[in-house]
Amino acid sequence: MTDALELEAVPEGVCVTAGIPNTGAAGLGPIVVNPYGVAPLTAIIRDGGLAISAAEVRVKGRGVGGIDIHYPVSDRALWTHGGIPVFGLYPDHVNTVEVSYWHEGHRIDQRLDIYAPPVRLPVVAGQTAILPQVIPVTVAPELRHRLYLFNHLLVGHPDSGRLRWNADGGAAEWDQIAITWIADTRGEVRWYLDIERLRDSNRLDRLGSSMGFHQTQDGKLIFGQGQTYAKYDLLGRPIWHRALPAKFADFSHEIRATAKGTYLLRVAASDYRRTDGKRVRTVRDHIIEVDESGDVVDFWDLNKVLDPYRADLLHTLGKAAVLLPVGAKPGASLEENERLEGDRLPFGDIPGVGAGRNWAHVNAIDHDPSDDALIVSARHQGVFKIGRDKSLKWILSAPKGWGERYRPYLLTPVDAAGNPLPIKDGNPAPPFDWPWTQHTAWLTGKGTLTVFDNGWGRHFAETRLTGNYSRAVEYRIDEKKRTVEQVWEYGRERGDAWYSPVTSVVQYRPDSDTQLIYSASIGFLTAEKLTTPVLTEVRYGTQEVVLELQLRSRQPGNIGYRALVIDPALAF
Repeated sequence: MTDALELEAVPEGVCVTAGIPNTGAAGLGPIVVNPYGVAPLTAIIRDGGLAISAAEVRVKGRGVGGIDIHYPVSDRALWTHGGIPVFGLYPDHVNTVEVSYWHEGHRIDQRLDIYAPPVRLPVVAGQTAILPQVIPVTVAPELRHRLYLFNHLLVGHPDSGRLRWNADGGAAEWDQIAITWIADTRGEVRWYLDIERLRDSNRLDRLGSSMGFHQTQDGKLIFGQGQTYAKYDLLGRPIWHRALPAKFADFSHEIRATAKGTYLLRVAASDYRRTDGKRVRTVRDHIIEVDESGDVVDFWDLNKVLDPYRADLLHTLGKAAVLLPVGAKPGASLEENERLEGDRLPFGDIPGVGAGRNWAHVNAIDHDPSDDALIVSARHQGVFKIGRDKSLKWILSAPKGWGERYRPYLLTPVDAAGNPLPIKDGNPAPPFDWPWTQHTAWLTGKGTLTVFDNGWGRHFAETRLTGNYSRAVEYRIDEKKRTVEQVWEYGRERGDAWYSPVTSVVQYRPDSDTQLIYSASIGFLTAEKLTTPVLTEVRYGTQEVVLELQLRSRQPGNIGYRALVIDPALAF
């Protein structure tokens, strides 16, 4: 595979400019819609050979109350794209776009009409619309111009999962179609990724779910997909789209940029020799760090950091799991019992113990620049901090099932004064609670950590369809004392109506001093699989909701994964 994913040639869509006022200067060149073939709601207004600079773009909002998208364009972007980049067009609409720029000492203002085509994405039987409906409920004036990227997974599409690894494990079957789009706070679609240009279940280098989207400091989008990972700009121009390094396989869930200019990816080992001599592909239990050129500079094998035989939470997940009979050999470890079971225990992307099964399910990574350590969310085990030397620093998890080697790293729950909380039936005094089958564990920049506590398997209870809740929760951790204080939570009181058993995200937003929360899989456990996610922004440290958008999937199996804020001012 080359540094950029090979795409079939597509003709450029050219739209004639209209309504250009008489400025006394020569007009710009043609308009090219979807210039790089993967972002149909973008365009480039070619510069027509003119030397232009300091441009600005405003895509006018549609109808009464429509939201303008306005951003500056650097000269660097003008040179890169050969003209003015246009982002945020409405689909199936003649968009009004205002541009201004300097040319030969004059400021030129122009208005143009640009048509963008309807949204085209994969469909499944029973759906009623091409994308989920986004319904604004509460939008504070200061957040009106927010743009949100939604990344959803289409579970059960007939084109998914055609290619699988052999019986020696691995997660090639994690091949759901991902649907990714950007909406404004009126719920209008303003951008989407044409996934059918990037994905093909018949090809090893194109299968998988596009996941882990982040906008980096340079305004680009990073994400991974199956056996590849990528960086694109908002116009769809590939910066790089690479195969995973050969030692590793099966990206999903997370890629993060570090302050050092490197990237952390959640992967697995493509050829792993277990202590019993078996060679397997592992499942969601490795993290690699790569530089801008794609070289691996470090990696973390969690089988050697954590306990791949801790099975306590796996018993609660409501599906068949490869769990070893503890009594098979009295006094023996789970690992020793596994050897007794021999080849009867299957490997693969199934919840189970031991390398070659989904014992960890890492779904989020953060980098702490203060000590160059990683914070890792492993859905089936807990949240951990791991040093550059691969040693544990702390474990944020219910204590049950952790052996003597790990118990010194378990965090002790304390109150605001630092006093240990009383424990009853194995649980700290409320409102403190551990994160359960959590997603995301990210630093806030305020000395705290936010986690989306999904709540599936809470207190090691068996799966139930009602009486559940999820939380966005913030913890303060004292690494020296190995204590943890819960300083804030949101969502418990919303109960089943806000419960997301899987996926979801909470992220502190310093620009607005809010917690962005996406409860992304509400309704996942229902038979219809028509989910109703909710995106909420809450004023920091309070319960005040300053923005809420409700989504209706309208597509069976369309399950939210994450949402994030997109800032076009960073992109151009």
